[in-house]
Amino acid sequence: MDLTTDIPTASATIDAAGAALTGAGRAGPDADVAACPGWTVLTLMKHVALVHAWVAGTLRKGGADPAEFGHAPAGMSTAGLAGWADEQRAALLAALSETDPERPTWFFGVVGPARLWWRRQVHETVVHAWDATTALGDPWPIPSDIAADGVDELLGWVLPRRWSGHPPEWGSGRSIHFHRTDGEGEWLLTLGAEPTLDHGHAKGDLAVRGPAPELLLWAANRPATVELFGDTDLAAAWATHVAF
Repeated sequence: MDLTTDIPTASATIDAAGAALTGAGRAGPDADVAACPGWTVLTLMKHVALVHAWVAGTLRKGGADPAEFGHAPAGMSTAGLAGWADEQRAALLAALSETDPERPTWFFGVVGPARLWWRRQVHETVVHAWDATTALGDPWPIPSDIAADGVDELLGWVLPRRWSGHPPEWGSGRSIHFHRTDGEGEWLLTLGAEPTLDHGHAKGDLAVRGPAPELLLWAANRPATVELFGDTDLAAAWATHVAF
């Protein structure tokens, strides 16, 4: 699956995950979100809505600069804020569908095709939908193929971008093999200031084995049901140092 080219799947996933998140915001706004210390479901819902609004503005603007990051409306009820969040998601989906996928657009400090935002917003929304619904005890089920693409993005783009400024000295030179058990997908991540990611079967210092949604949750430092083999000290270091 390539979510930078499959706009129908990207849009449908953002819509479903976003609806789950705002549903959680309506049902339990004051519940604490374990993955985001100090945040409630309402805080998380507002954050994701602001991200959706910001990305929609950035897509419509195009060029070498992002849109300005805004603020949530003040003095609004929980129901009103949830409705506002739904509106921001709808605006994002409209911007995604109406923007030329190849239009040069700011993307985290570089200028690239607008379609890069499709994939990024899928995984931003999916993981936080899981966070919010888990806070209420009923986790939103992340689709397996979406999760596998999320693993690929996290290991191949998110972590290298973060580690370029703060190299992971706690694991430099060591490797982790991620093995998907509910479909095709294997990744070997070698840690370092410029980490490398290889696809296919390989042996790492640590092996993490499980269904794609569980691999994504483990890699994103959420509770997950996976099997660990090999250097479990490296798994402990990952849990200590990797945060999203």
